[in-house]
Amino acid sequence: MIKAVIFDLDGTLLDRDTSLSAFIESQYDRLNEVLKHIPRKQFCDRFIELDAKGYIWKDQVYAQLAKEYAIQGISPEELLKDYLKNFAIHCQPFPHLIAMLEALKRSAFRLGIITNGRGQFQLDNIQALNIASYFDVLLISEWEGLKKPDSAIFQKALEKLGVLAEEAVYIGDHPKNDIQAAKTAGILGIWKRGPFWEPGPSGLSIESLSEIPDLIDKINLLVRPYRPEDLEALVDLFYETVHTVNAAQYKEEQLNAWAPIDEKEERIEKWRDSLGRNVSFVAEQAGKIVGFSDLQKDGYLNRLYVHKDHQRQGIAAALLNAVEKEAEKLALAEITVGASLTAQPFFEKHGYGMMRQQTVVRKGVALINFKMVKTMY
Repeated sequence: MIKAVIFDLDGTLLDRDTSLSAFIESQYDRLNEVLKHIPRKQFCDRFIELDAKGYIWKDQVYAQLAKEYAIQGISPEELLKDYLKNFAIHCQPFPHLIAMLEALKRSAFRLGIITNGRGQFQLDNIQALNIASYFDVLLISEWEGLKKPDSAIFQKALEKLGVLAEEAVYIGDHPKNDIQAAKTAGILGIWKRGPFWEPGPSGLSIESLSEIPDLIDKINLLVRPYRPEDLEALVDLFYETVHTVNAAQYKEEQLNAWAPIDEKEERIEKWRDSLGRNVSFVAEQAGKIVGFSDLQKDGYLNRLYVHKDHQRQGIAAALLNAVEKEAEKLALAEITVGASLTAQPFFEKHGYGMMRQQTVVRKGVALINFKMVKTMY
């Protein structure tokens, strides 16, 4: 179970490329009196090239620029001082940064940052992004006396966050310093994809920060065998799902015939027998039941429902995968299902073919569904 999310800073939370471009353009304008003999684009492009994605510290960058362009009237040390003073003003986040952090905090994740760099400089950048308050732990290499990819800095973060390595993920953009280093420390790494490091590491990856909350939910998803004590929660989930999720395709009278509230106790008794007899699975996230499915021994997928608040999070796919693996163990030739109008596209996406449209009559009310089948071998 993931309890903590730890981030790299540059290239992960901070859009360093955009920020650096904005800074160097501003520096050229601000110090134009001593830099105007250098074409603007040439100076800015060469600075970014020498910077090498932040892996060359700026004292060396400015020393090289001063040498190449015979800069007079200002020293490399003064250029560096200007960088340290003014870079934070130009810090720009990647899209969705605040919304992502707020979503993680609402889910009670512990949050941390591990970043290489100068202490005050990196802290100024974090504060410029207005994100310091979201984090429980901030580790900056200069102040810690440790730097990535050393596993010790990851271990220190885990201790401060109060979690085990298997209870944390680390999200970064550098294949070696972030993803491989996290793996060495026993932490699951999630690579933030970017063109500079292509091809990137294998495994989990994201393009946008907005993907992170859902991805961690999927990592935390547990599909387990059904237990008798789950029964009432499953029946409640069924009623809520039918009367909300399926309301887009079925009329109210159809929903009431499909899941009549006044028959809840009777349904509990019927399901007690069938769920116990069938191959039944329950999906949990953070200890909460968010879905269930059950397969009859003849290969009929009897039920597959996902909580109304957890749609489109991969839960149905995880439950279906569990069912199909069990079908393989039972050497079933095929799985059939009566898919609702709501569920038909999902099953089609997962390789179930249409056999026929059919009408089921319940309490004198007609409901359309589809007989679908998937051949197992």
